[in-house]
Amino acid sequence: MSDAASTGFSADWLRQREPFDLAARSASLALGFRAALGPQNPAAFRIVDLASGSGANFRALAPLLEKDQEWRLVDHDPLLLAAQRSEITRWASGQRWHCHDHEGGLAIHAGPARWLVRSQQLDLARDLEDIDLASCDGLVTTAFLDLVSAAWLDRLSALLVRTPRPLLASLTVDGRRTWFPTRPADQLIADAFLSHQGGEKGFGPSLGVRATPYLAAHLAVAGYQVSTQSSDWHIGREHSDMLLNMAQEAATVATETDPSCKPAVSSWLADRAADIHHGLLSLEIGHLDLLAVPHFPVVK
Repeated sequence: MSDAASTGFSADWLRQREPFDLAARSASLALGFRAALGPQNPAAFRIVDLASGSGANFRALAPLLEKDQEWRLVDHDPLLLAAQRSEITRWASGQRWHCHDHEGGLAIHAGPARWLVRSQQLDLARDLEDIDLASCDGLVTTAFLDLVSAAWLDRLSALLVRTPRPLLASLTVDGRRTWFPTRPADQLIADAFLSHQGGEKGFGPSLGVRATPYLAAHLAVAGYQVSTQSSDWHIGREHSDMLLNMAQEAATVATETDPSCKPAVSSWLADRAADIHHGLLSLEIGHLDLLAVPHFPVVK
């Protein structure tokens, strides 16, 4: 979600970005998260997903975690919460897994594993402390942390200190954005995007690209073992629709950030549209995944 030009994320945008997210995620950190959940635990893994969108985190991680699972997908947007059901049902059908309504949520039978998914509407900016970590085994989020403030991450850290749980935070942007081939106005576009990411997204002044290092440092001091790995998007020449989307978004952000640069931005966008038309353009966007595992005993 963090690469959209604003915090109004649509199910269509999340569906478009999902394959790039899936290809970029750190497999080793996801496996580390699975190990931290306690593979010898005979009960179902209980996972809370913050800012869950249309449920992409569940779709990415559930097959990797393999065993029985219970997921609580938390988001503030009622439209995205409604989209979770249709997106998960379509995905399960594509995998030839049986999916049906169950106690207000969904149950997916994936071979021998049974996954229960429930949605929860919650304003994470205001009510983060309402998350009951004692009722889960692990916490996940994706493409979200760069939208929040230092104060909000301090609140999240405090929750994780009071109730230690492993955290997997995937696909937080880190500021690297490289267009191939290069154009003279690329730096102007990049600077505007970085400036925009530091704005207000509903959680206080956003940390943007500083979010992962900030949270990593605070959790390490609090007694967590913290690892980070790159999880970069690679948008190849064959993905013309996504490239045009990203170029248009970058141009919009640049113009909003500094209206005086509109002529240069318009020229840059025209050049990028031509690059896409001729099959020349590709784009890499840097992200970081973070795994934080408590050193101290986890009481469940």
